Amino acid sequence: MNSYGKLFKGRNKINLRSYDPEIERYFQVIKEARSDGLKQVIINSEIMTDILYATLQLDGVILKVNMSDNTDNDVKDNVKAIISKLKSDKLIFVKLKEELEWAADSGSIDINSIDIYFLNKRYQIYSNGIIHGDNLDLIFREIMKPVLEKYFYGR
Repeated sequence: MNSYGKLFKGRNKINLRSYDPEIERYFQVIKEARSDGLKQVIINSEIMTDILYATLQLDGVILKVNMSDNTDNDVKDNVKAIISKLKSDKLIFVKLKEELEWAADSGSIDINSIDIYFLNKRYQIYSNGIIHGDNLDLIFREIMKPVLEKYFYGR
């Protein structure tokens, strides 16, 4: 079952709230989380790069990196070419990181979304903190939570 989740942060904890967009409105999910004292997580390009690296470290596959519309087409083409080679040689991630280095500023959201394949499931992770795919608890526990806790809380 494909489902959606939205990432939030509390005082010292990252949270994932699952929701069904056909039943719940996105703004209602945000409103309820805020009333519980949580803040939205926006996934900047630096965090996206860390998620990509964590995916590879855990034997996942990077399927696609969707850049913002104002990204140069040459960069988009280079990223696409590097990703196709990553499947056979994970050390090429260094080239991907170099290609994305200009976007990896902590304030940048030049990476709109990423598609990854992890433990036989496909996931889409968006810069607005939404995750889409099957078994969201798995990706949250194994990849998202560790990366985000390190970024926001230094652990």
